[in-house]
Amino acid sequence: MVAGVTGCATKSPSGNTKNEPAKEQINDSAAYPLTVSNYSINDGVWTAKEQVFQAAPSRVVANNQSTAELLIRLGLTDSMVGVAALYGETEEDIAKEFAKIPVLNQEYVGKEITLGANPDLVMGRGDLFANSEWGVGTVDELNSLGVHTYIFNTCKRGATLDALFQDIEEIGKIFNVQDNATTFADGLHTRIDQLTKKLSGTEKTLTFSSVSYSDGTVTAYAGTSDTFQNDALNLIKLDNAFKDASGEITLEQLISTNPDILLISRYAGGPSPEESIESIYNMPSLQSLTAVKNRQIYIIDFSHFWGYSYQILDGVERLASEIYPEQMK
Repeated sequence: MVAGVTGCATKSPSGNTKNEPAKEQINDSAAYPLTVSNYSINDGVWTAKEQVFQAAPSRVVANNQSTAELLIRLGLTDSMVGVAALYGETEEDIAKEFAKIPVLNQEYVGKEITLGANPDLVMGRGDLFANSEWGVGTVDELNSLGVHTYIFNTCKRGATLDALFQDIEEIGKIFNVQDNATTFADGLHTRIDQLTKKLSGTEKTLTFSSVSYSDGTVTAYAGTSDTFQNDALNLIKLDNAFKDASGEITLEQLISTNPDILLISRYAGGPSPEESIESIYNMPSLQSLTAVKNRQIYIIDFSHFWGYSYQILDGVERLASEIYPEQMK
């Protein structure tokens, strides 16, 4: 679990200067039927599966907070009938819009409650499309009931930041709000350009590891599948020390690999990351770690980094301002 906070001082968190409702969606013959290449996931295996839309969806369930926030940014608040997995803070400029969306569950939501909202589209984080108490149901199950699905391309192993812009473009087409999607994407590109420019003089790439702390034990997260997250952190000269690892990371591996920086997540209802950091700093077995000796453990926000949407830029911008305060002024 992991994430960050604010954006550049010169930009709003979304990359837009204001949040306006979408232009009226026109379900005309030029826009529909629309076929979108997406995925089905079964037992962790991704397979291609097309979704054919005859009109813009009007009853959408977002299976996590970040998905709902993206739709708000595209002017689609009124198209949502449910959201779940509220694990972060909603940015102030869209808080009122977010409050209009029915919350199906503060945590992950199951299939029964999801279907109870009578959605015509369920969309968001890929691994939540599962037949379990914390899953909205599989893609095949939902499709068989006449419910469309859209899994963010950012969730797939091998995804880079390009996948984020693919998602925004495809969602713009699905809802027939391409102008809003283009404007929003352009704002994100500008933020990326600004961030890259500010750190252009930073030649050294630092290694990092995402960790958690519980009951005196530190656990490192390999993140080999979260390539979208890793690509975003590369923007700020950070590289995952365990990106090529397999299996669980032992404490011995963490110590021997000795990443420059440790990242620890803040998420709603979870343990205090500040207390966890102090405990890590005081662990005798970790005193040889560079991150401990240099007090380079940083808090990131779970919803930013595991929401698989534009909020990852909020996270990397905030993290960059803490690691490189002079360059980020």
